[in-house]
Amino acid sequence: MKAEELPLITRVTRDSAKAQRTADRLRRVGAKVVVVEEPVERGWSAFCSEHPAQIAARFCESCDAAICPECIVAANGLTLCASCRDSRLDRKRGTRRRQLVVALLFTVFIYQVVQYLQDDQQKIAGSGPVRVGIFQFTSEDNLRSPIIHALNQGHEAGQPQNSLMALGPWFNAEHRRYTGLTGRYINAEIRGPFMVSVDPPPLAVDGDNWFQAMVRAWQYPRYFHSLARQHGIDVDSYGVKVYVVYGGGARDLASHSRGSKKGRVAVVFVNTTERNTAYALTTMAHEIGHALGAADAYDPVTSLAKHPEGFVEPFRDPLYPQRYAELMAVDIPVGPDIEVEVGRLEKVRVGYRSAADMGWIGPEKADLFYTPPEITPAERLDQALPRPESGQ
Repeated sequence: MKAEELPLITRVTRDSAKAQRTADRLRRVGAKVVVVEEPVERGWSAFCSEHPAQIAARFCESCDAAICPECIVAANGLTLCASCRDSRLDRKRGTRRRQLVVALLFTVFIYQVVQYLQDDQQKIAGSGPVRVGIFQFTSEDNLRSPIIHALNQGHEAGQPQNSLMALGPWFNAEHRRYTGLTGRYINAEIRGPFMVSVDPPPLAVDGDNWFQAMVRAWQYPRYFHSLARQHGIDVDSYGVKVYVVYGGGARDLASHSRGSKKGRVAVVFVNTTERNTAYALTTMAHEIGHALGAADAYDPVTSLAKHPEGFVEPFRDPLYPQRYAELMAVDIPVGPDIEVEVGRLEKVRVGYRSAADMGWIGPEKADLFYTPPEITPAERLDQALPRPESGQ
């Protein structure tokens, strides 16, 4: 019998000497013999845990079980036993399913946000007035605060001076100053104050990734929308939603106010110890400006108005003191590093850059306004004309 015709035989014995004698006899007749001594440590084997007739080539990278080349092939080149291979595949399938579900939810989320923004854009477009809802919320303990009474007594008596009712006429006058249109630009409706404990979700948390930050930015206004709906307000019918929250605490409570063009929503915090109604009204007007598309016109580090766009009269001589506060800069610059609060809403003006941001004028008109006055129209024309090449 030829050697290649001999059968493949695996023999297991506990007698090492006997194994060597058997191997010698088989080699004399031309057989190919491998003697493998199994390790004595518990849990280790010289033979594959899945295929006992196969000599182990590796150990499973997950559980250290002995595996043969056939196991590695079955695991697509990974050194895994059958059990760990199946477990990993199950985890991958579960992860993939979760990824698909998240992707689907994210697609639905984006669709809803885009549709929401499109609806809000339509509500502020066109020649008709923008319907602005001002919804007030306060706890029962703060209901009798002087600032709440002051902001609402004009509304109750039909007198808009220094009250929430002043916001609509003020915006309309500023819009008319730029556009010349006499129609009403903003139709402000005041609701509340409603007695409720306001506890919104955090707008941002340290360590958030971009997706978590986006979800929080979406959940934050939805909390206030839900709060308004609970009090019978159809928030979807308003082009701009303004949520005024009265509370105690630090003097700089108003600094937590936010307004966003995305969603056309503003959340304004008013300290119940505030005595200057004009400051509260200016804060509300500022956040409404954000909701209409205007950007801040003050330095985020110093909080001082930027020059020139944060100044109503940027080329006034002398520059200080300014007579007005620019809407998106909030306070009146009276010195290089000194600003004061307004005492009346009439001391606030919309600057050219803010007017352009809100679409009242074209950006080129704002650029022209901020061009230094020492450049004459003739010089501007000369700069715009092509210069002849030398030698011509």
